[in-house]
Amino acid sequence: MRQLFLFSGLAGVQGPPLAALRALYERPENARYFTAAAEAVASVLDHVGADAYRRELPGGIPLTDWLRGATPDEGALEHSLVDGLCATIYQLCLLQPAVGGPAADRPTPVAAIGHSIGLIGAMVAGYRLASRRRYTVLCHDLIAMTTLTLVRCHQLAPPRAAEATPMAAVGGVPVGELRELVADSPVHLALANSGRSHVLAGEPAELAAFRARHARRLAEPGVRWAYLRSTAPFHTPLLAPAVRAALAERHFMTVPLTGEELAVPVYVADAPVNLQHRGDLLPDVLAQSVCRPLDWPGTVRAAVDGCRPDQVVDFGPGSSARVFTRESLRGSHEGLRYRSVPAPTG
Repeated sequence: MRQLFLFSGLAGVQGPPLAALRALYERPENARYFTAAAEAVASVLDHVGADAYRRELPGGIPLTDWLRGATPDEGALEHSLVDGLCATIYQLCLLQPAVGGPAADRPTPVAAIGHSIGLIGAMVAGYRLASRRRYTVLCHDLIAMTTLTLVRCHQLAPPRAAEATPMAAVGGVPVGELRELVADSPVHLALANSGRSHVLAGEPAELAAFRARHARRLAEPGVRWAYLRSTAPFHTPLLAPAVRAALAERHFMTVPLTGEELAVPVYVADAPVNLQHRGDLLPDVLAQSVCRPLDWPGTVRAAVDGCRPDQVVDFGPGSSARVFTRESLRGSHEGLRYRSVPAPTG
């Protein structure tokens, strides 16, 4: 079976996979992993200082307390920093090497792709590490860099404007037309998810002005507009300084990340599309995860045409990447099967 591993980004409407993380936390074989994850988050928050995150997350991110059943502060689970961080921790836990060494029943992908911050999980899947000790060290560093990058993103995030947020989903408008509409505006086409499902991002006030300016087109039958609960304008140049700031503090990343060490292709919609052809991966992975525009149909087609999988294995959290993948391949590759990694419930 030729499997393409698939990873979603932010969890979306269902929120962070806290119940699934709690169930994973209860398993003894995951104890070292979650200890490393909590230490990584705490070390970064200590490094940046409370002023960097207390305004929006006054209670911080007490990850271990949450995993043990504590109720997060009101609004914490709706914050994109928590959402993205929990999604990454969840995916990396599922990808841990088998206890005692390689297991014959564990599938090896022919390629991996990640939607938005899910690219981090895709990259880790591509390394195919067999040592749990080495894997835990890698995850500690990546969780730390993910935390740091998301903190720096939110230090740049613009304030909300009434009902508007920094990101809005637009459905029913062809991508070419949408590109023309945003061409001379401060609004960005952040995510091209499928043929007629996209996300715009920018300053909330600018998004509201864009919506008002194109109210007639956006009110036509079959066209949808919905503000997302995102707390930063992801996949726009507005967050490029956050990636530069995180890379300036990359001492949290002690494990080298290079394309030549990827055992299987990991695709992004950028040239070259396979990260195996890159050198230092950290700048690419962080930028593709948070500040570069995402062409999901292009990413999917590059992976499917390049590696010819028989099955897509979806690691979640949530179903968004799987839905967009199906939509992007509609009318082609009809024999491709889909399977979701079961999410444990607690």
